[in-house]
Formats: sequence, structure tokens, C-alpha cells
Amino acid sequence: MRLNKSNHIKNIKTVLSRWGFSKQGLLKNSKGEWYLFSQILLILLHFIPPYPKIENTEFAINTFFVVIGLTKSIQGLIIVIKAFLDLGENLTPLPYPMNESTLIKNNSYKNVRHPLYKGLLFISLGICIFSLSLIHLCLLILLAYILKIKALKEEESLKIKFPEYKKYIKEVPAIIKHIKYLDWRY
Repeated sequence: MRLNKSNHIKNIKTVLSRWGFSKQGLLKNSKGEWYLFSQILLILLHFIPPYPKIENTEFAINTFFVVIGLTKSIQGLIIVIKAFLDLGENLTPLPYPMNESTLIKNNSYKNVRHPLYKGLLFISLGICIFSLSLIHLCLLILLAYILKIKALKEEESLKIKFPEYKKYIKEVPAIIKHIKYLDWRY
């Protein structure tokens, strides 16, 4: 039993190392570790109850927002799952490509450079809509801010590792097309 636990810990350490995690990086944010932790915290905060809680709304209005919000969240979840699958072995939670990674520009990545972030923002927007919560609106804005910083850091590394990425940036929207803050091609 003890040997098995030791193997699991070694496997976890191997995966974390492969992704680029290190003790030094955790202390100095050398590969964007702090952005990842901020992202995780903001995602987890989406589970807090809505505030202010709106009561006594008409059933039709409430139902409308619930349906729209759930639809947007489900759309975001589908985008996230597809982007995860499309990345395959290239997936890393840090905004820094792995040494053995390849550049993915097809499937989910054909029409947007950061579909995972787009999906996360759609999920957050959906939660904001169906909960009608100011706190969740703030979480959406903060998540957009962190994801943009993380994407820009990631793109710095991708331009160095893959020279063709510079052309890809000019042709493909970053996160959400036509929203200047989330599409910095221009």
C-alpha cells in the first residue's frame, strides 16, 4: 500500500515537472504560476451565492435569464471540452508551452487563439446572467483581466518557440472576436 502511494506522488511530481512547475517558479512566478492560481481562485469563487439576491421577480423574467444563462454556460463548457481534446498532449495549465509541444492551429484553434479562455468566459457570463449577481459580474470582469494577462504571457513564449505564431496572431482573434479588449490583433 505504501509503495503504491509513493508511486502516485512520483507520478504527480512527474506531471507537474513536465508542465513546467518548479519550487522556484512558484516563488517567482517565472512561468505564470500566479496567474494560474488567480484563475483557479476566480473560477472557484463562482460557487458563492449571488449577491444581491433578487427576489420577487416575475416567473417569466426569471425563467428567461435562467435559460439564457444556462445556455451560455453549456456553450462555454462545450468549447472548453473541445479545446482540451484538441490540445491533447500539448495541454499545460501554465501560460508557457512545454518543450515537446507542437503548435495547434486547427479545430478549436482555427477561429480563436485561446478557446479555453473563451469557454471559461462564456461559463462565467452564463453564471452571471442566470444568477443576476453583481458579485458574479465582478468575477467575470476579473477573470477576463487575468485570462488576458495569461494569454499575452503565453503568446510571448509561443512567438519565440514557433515563429509562424506571429502570422497566426494577425489572422485569428485572441479570445472573442470584435471585443477589442479580448481581441488584440489590431
